Amino acid sequence: MAVAKTLNIGVVVNRSKPGAREVLNQLIEFSRGHPTLRLHFEKRTGGLIHRAGLSERELAKKSDLLLVAGGDGSLLDVVEAIFPSQVPILGVNIGSLGFLTAVSETEVATIFPYLAENDLRLSPRLVLETVFHHANGKNQRIPCALNDVVIARTTVSRLARIRVEVGDYLVTEYVCDGLIVSTPTGSTAYSLAAGGPILSPETDSILLTPICPHTLTNRALVVGTDQTIRIRVIRQEGVPAPAVQFDGRPGGNLRTHDWLEIKPAQTKIQLAYLPHSDFYRVLRQKLKWSGASV
Repeated sequence: MAVAKTLNIGVVVNRSKPGAREVLNQLIEFSRGHPTLRLHFEKRTGGLIHRAGLSERELAKKSDLLLVAGGDGSLLDVVEAIFPSQVPILGVNIGSLGFLTAVSETEVATIFPYLAENDLRLSPRLVLETVFHHANGKNQRIPCALNDVVIARTTVSRLARIRVEVGDYLVTEYVCDGLIVSTPTGSTAYSLAAGGPILSPETDSILLTPICPHTLTNRALVVGTDQTIRIRVIRQEGVPAPAVQFDGRPGGNLRTHDWLEIKPAQTKIQLAYLPHSDFYRVLRQKLKWSGASV
């Protein structure tokens, strides 16, 4: 008789979220009745229940699956910490509007049978790798942005001028509040709020969405992943250098003679979902889409 394989589950809970301890206790209670499930805890998560814990990177090495309970921001933090690990990440949403997570906190019990059988669907997601070329000759590599890279002005008085090239070709010089370079996963984040289109999350494409462009004909642009994107700012007297953010994390300022080189990372992130998960159903629910046939 074959012996059931042990599934090591790394657990990361955002302690600041109401309901975090309840989700953690439900998971622990379920695991007690399923000896093939072995739980390991991130340091701060372990502190909630007075158990020892590991760093996110150590947890990823020890786990077959990471379960992250929080919001999309919590999941993004874990992705940044463990990349380029290929361990799948399953999200439980105890935040507000979440597109990355698999279930909400009120539905957490629905994932337990699938965990017991290790019956989950993996969704490979493109991430962006950025090299920040500084005018002094120093380069800074930011290996992973799952949602987006954002260049945004730091003053309300003057618009930024942002030059964008794709491969050997000039796209345009945007006069705008900023520019969002988004993955398909990130198309439902800041880019969506700025008027960009929604992309199916597993597609291989990159989305350029200007923020409040001065020229109304400057629209969001979807480009392929086979060419590098280069971004510079055009110097303007008295206009501060725009700020750069990577998945919401501060990345400094893009000054004259600096430039960004953005391309898909060689490794993708694996998000885990229930086998019957449906991205379009999530859109209908989250965005309150309705119509005669739905």
